[in-house]
This record gives sequence, C-alpha cells and structure tokens, in this order.
Amino acid sequence: MKTDRPEYLPSKVKWNSASTEEELAIHLTQDIKQMFIELIASNMRSSLAVSGGSTPINLFQKVSKLNIQWESIDITLIDDRWVEPTHKDSNELLVRKNLLRNNALNANFIPLKNSSNSAEDGQALSEKSLGILRNPLDLAILGMGNDGHTASLFPCSEDLPLAMDINNKSKCIAVNPNTAPYERISLTRSMICKSRNIVLYIVGEQKLETLEKAIKNKDPNIMPIYAFLEHGLSIYWSP
Repeated sequence: MKTDRPEYLPSKVKWNSASTEEELAIHLTQDIKQMFIELIASNMRSSLAVSGGSTPINLFQKVSKLNIQWESIDITLIDDRWVEPTHKDSNELLVRKNLLRNNALNANFIPLKNSSNSAEDGQALSEKSLGILRNPLDLAILGMGNDGHTASLFPCSEDLPLAMDINNKSKCIAVNPNTAPYERISLTRSMICKSRNIVLYIVGEQKLETLEKAIKNKDPNIMPIYAFLEHGLSIYWSP
C-alpha cells in the first residue's frame, strides 16, 4: 500500500511512493523513459547525472534495458570517491556494472574521477570534462545519507560552504569529509539545483525520519539535503 505524502514536506516537493522497492524502481524507470523520449524529441542531446550506493542498483539495471535513443544521452555522476575506477568503492565502477550495459551501452559516459593524484588537483580537469554536458542537466538523481548529506556534500566538511554556495559558478568541487573515507569530487549545489528535473530516490522508514529532521532544523549546513527540499524536487520512496 502506498504511503500518503508526509505533511511536513515543503509545497515544492512532489511525492511518489510504492509498496515495495521493486515497484518503486519500476515506477521511476517508466517515468525516466517518458521523460527522455520527450527530451530527445525536442533536443539533439540530453543529460543525466546519477548517484552511487546500493539503493539505485535495481533501478539502474532496469533503466539500462529501456528502448530509448541512448546514443543521444550523456551520463555523469553526482559524485565519486577519488579512487581508481576499478576500486570496489568507486561509483564509476558501480555505474559501469549496472547502468552502462544492455541498451545503455550506447550512452556517452563522462566520469568525474581522472588521473590526477588528488581530487583538489583534478577538480579543474573534471570541470572541463563536464563542459560537454547539456547544461542545465535534464535529470539529476540524488540519494541521501542518514546524516542528511546528499551527493558528497557532507555537513562535516570544511569545503561545505563553497560547495553549498548557490552563487558558485563551478560545476564540481573537491571535498574532504571528516566522517567518511576518501577524498571526493561532487557536483555543487548550484549545478544540481539548476537541473530541469531533480529526483531524490530513497528507501526505508529511517530516510523519512531524516527528511523530517531536516525540515525541522531548516539548516543546510547541518543537513545539506534541506537546501534541495527547499528548492523543490521529486521524492520517490518505498518502505
């Protein structure tokens, strides 16, 4: 049974729910299909940015089988750890194994990680790589940690103020979180918020508790997800 829209969500937030994680993945897959059919019909190219983690794996596998014009779609990451693309904790590896397969093999993938020794050293090159994307992004799919972080925008990071500055013109930023392993490279708040469509894809009751806490706190420096809830997005959630 679907869950009613939580009353505490801002009016700009659209609510979608399903009884199971499988149903939720099917629902969003169909919405993505319709979105990109319409986008490709009206534009030469379209752009998609996706998050890592275990939650979207089933979604990625379903989306990879969609019969759409993948050769007209550029795909990048919302964020990544500054590790080799073959590393088990690489978001690039996760996306290559689960999304860039089947029909989606024809998509153009733009990694965030490059050969630079550090995220800080590689930020400029990552910024340049993102320059070929259709911008604003057509679709950004976010996840969320139980601490209220999204992308690699961690409340514990000294880089957070610049990363969250809505007037920051940079597309990406190097991040060194204090409570999570690895250096990171992440899209900035301004880059994500400019997206034509933003989806927050989450599963489990604890995620709803995190959302409610973020709304009550009203402080993106404590729980960065609040900035995106306030901006407006579409939530896809299942128990």
